Amino acid sequence: MKKLSGPEQKQIMGRFMELAAKQERIDRRNRKELVKIIERFGWPGISMVGLDAYRAAFLVVQHADLTYQKRYFDLIKEAVGRNEARASDFAMLQDSILTKEGKKQIYGTALHTNDQTGALELYPIEDEANVDARRASVGLPTMTEYLKAMGLEYKPPAKQ
Repeated sequence: MKKLSGPEQKQIMGRFMELAAKQERIDRRNRKELVKIIERFGWPGISMVGLDAYRAAFLVVQHADLTYQKRYFDLIKEAVGRNEARASDFAMLQDSILTKEGKKQIYGTALHTNDQTGALELYPIEDEANVDARRASVGLPTMTEYLKAMGLEYKPPAKQ
């Protein structure tokens, strides 16, 4: 990999910050629109809007801040019970909320970048020895398969 000069790094960081600001404006607009949709029609479930539009609505919530995520947590949970939302998506939302609250995740879907090493790694997992069973129950692949798809190796906890 080519080492960038100071001016090149500055230029790339400037562009990145510009794109991040643009993305935040888009996300903010999408969150406002989703609120309007939910207030008028309820959660845009799969049978109402189709899988693609449902996924778009879910991703607006998934990539939002903690307050917004918690606002729609129960609504999405209820939609899962009616087969109007995917259990695997709800698992990701639950993990996202838990990790933002400083708690251990349940399904092992949330990762972060280690500040010291810059490496991508999992947030801690509650009862990690049984995580693959929980993942299977919501239609997620095993931890090994999930992390391999991201170029990472999963090291399960040692058996006790």
